[in-house]
Amino acid sequence: MEFLFGVFCPAMSVDQNTEANLVAHISTSLNFGGVEKHMEILARSTRYSGCEHCFFAIGSGGLTATRIEALSKRVTCLGQSTKIPNIMAVWTLFRVLSHMKPHVVHTHGAEANFHGLIAAWLAGVPIRIGEEVGIPSHSAKGRWVFRMVYRLAHRVIGISEAVTGWLVDNDEVPADKAVRIYNPVDLTYSIKAIPGEVPGQFRLGFVGRLEPVKNPVVLLEAVAKLRSASIPAEVWLVGDGSQREMLAALAKQLQIEQYVSFLGYQENPAQYISQCDLYVQPSISEGFGLALVEVMACEVPVLATAVGGAPEIIEHGRTGWLLEEPSMEELVVMLKQAWKDRTQLAALGKAGRDAIITRFEPRIYMRELETLYGSILKSVQER
Repeated sequence: MEFLFGVFCPAMSVDQNTEANLVAHISTSLNFGGVEKHMEILARSTRYSGCEHCFFAIGSGGLTATRIEALSKRVTCLGQSTKIPNIMAVWTLFRVLSHMKPHVVHTHGAEANFHGLIAAWLAGVPIRIGEEVGIPSHSAKGRWVFRMVYRLAHRVIGISEAVTGWLVDNDEVPADKAVRIYNPVDLTYSIKAIPGEVPGQFRLGFVGRLEPVKNPVVLLEAVAKLRSASIPAEVWLVGDGSQREMLAALAKQLQIEQYVSFLGYQENPAQYISQCDLYVQPSISEGFGLALVEVMACEVPVLATAVGGAPEIIEHGRTGWLLEEPSMEELVVMLKQAWKDRTQLAALGKAGRDAIITRFEPRIYMRELETLYGSILKSVQER
């Protein structure tokens, strides 16, 4: 281990010459979360790449940093605040990139895009890629700021058509600079071990942060409504977040605490979700829906709000169900229908797995990335 510019970092070599095949990925942190999971899958996918890939966290490291290091990848955690704007974060990244001289900088997420693209431009990195991981909730001022920042990028990736469309429609990214590339997904999960319903229960599963945007409150309210209608519903919540204590109190208030299991963060959520009759994702907003695809890989039927990438992943009635409104009332209607048609759940789960198994493979993702990098390099060289 060594200290780099006064912050704690894993040991790494610094090359004074431009590394023509080096891609530097910048995210806000490398602990745990959706973007962090994406970084880990990306690191595992580099076996399909002709480039060397290294990973930066503007803020802290943690679980994901350790896992990526175990894959013999270079990891650097800068320990800087990710709040926009942080001049020290830009300055520290600039110094690191100026010494390392990667050929590509690929930033992931709003805070990483802001600080990383500015630093990469200042450092003269030849290829600069931003990636938006969700549909932003920017104010008019925020849209103007990111419009300026994205001028420094050669391309901006949206992880779904919904995200890319928002960026273009809101004038943050010109249409000729926006590109959609779906996230890669680990599709090695086992097929559901328990076919059909769990005897005596209608077990619902949820994976994600226990935060307002994921809307877990309506899921608990729906369970209470189902039980009052003599439907034996229960729910397993895999994940943690700021609403954990409030949800536990709500379960007690609704008198369903014995039917709600808080499983916390799990390294392998598939071992729990594969035992559920139906996976429910009642999100208010989503970017792509990584958990959704991972669940479908388990051959578990899914019900998700038609936001973000969900309509691009699910064909309603064939590979899963889409919920038009993330309200408790609409959710209860759909769940009652699923309970009524539960003998068809196994077939729906199989159709879902068959539909996604070849769409989100890491090999495909890496090929699309390197094609993008190559096209930008060609256009830069031709100028």
